[in-house]
Amino acid sequence: IPSLKSVSSSKSGVTFKWNKVTGATGYIVYRKTGNGSWVKLATVKTNSYLDKTAKKGVTYTYTVKAVCGSYMSAYYSTISCKDKY
Repeated sequence: IPSLKSVSSSKSGVTFKWNKVTGATGYIVYRKTGNGSWVKLATVKTNSYLDKTAKKGVTYTYTVKAVCGSYMSAYYSTISCKDKY
């Protein structure tokens, strides 16, 4: 299960990073606002993501699932950030 490590806001968007998972071939990134539902943002091969669609003043919560073939991990780790830019 990926463990989220850091998050930061910049003029480019919100960037967050997580630990690499041994055997993972990719990661699925999700985001939600408030008590809303998780929305899939992207599938990536690296252990970081830049959310360019984040809007100023909105607090987002992110999570990640590791993928290996048809197997997907659960997501227990979340991280939140308010976009300042």
